[in-house]
Amino acid sequence: MLSTEYYFNKYFLQLSVFAFPWVGSEEIAKDIVQDAFVVLMGRQELLLKGEPVIKSFLYSAVKNLAMNIKRRNVVFDRVRSEFNTDQPDENDILDNLINAELIGALHRELNELPEGCQRVCRLIYLDGMKYEEVAQELNVSVNTVKTQRMRAINLLKRKFLSILFTFFIL
Repeated sequence: MLSTEYYFNKYFLQLSVFAFPWVGSEEIAKDIVQDAFVVLMGRQELLLKGEPVIKSFLYSAVKNLAMNIKRRNVVFDRVRSEFNTDQPDENDILDNLINAELIGALHRELNELPEGCQRVCRLIYLDGMKYEEVAQELNVSVNTVKTQRMRAINLLKRKFLSILFTFFIL
């Protein structure tokens, strides 16, 4: 039986991304995910049912908690309607789920890259640094930064293409 901490570490990021469209705040989305894990800790019998059941439970709990917060926040709903955004329909929910899973997979695969590639990608894509800034930060040449970036992209492409290929073959 895997622990709640294991599932928290594995799904926190993607569940936060999943909650974000309903609440429009990264901090509130993270709070919602933490609340979902508190609910899971109170339902220890779920831990015996395996990862697919727990994952489904967490997504449902996050969705329900997010929708409850949205319903309670009348002012936020008014502002949101002024900006012409509607309540997500089933297609939006599916898009949010796919987006959350993809971001989670991308972060997991980024963690599996060789250290140099990983550091360069984090600095360029997550921290928004330019090649020259990354080169200076890591004390390497700009060409090394470009090479590490291309190496990382090629490794990620191969990984995700193999996942897509497997998906469409099955």
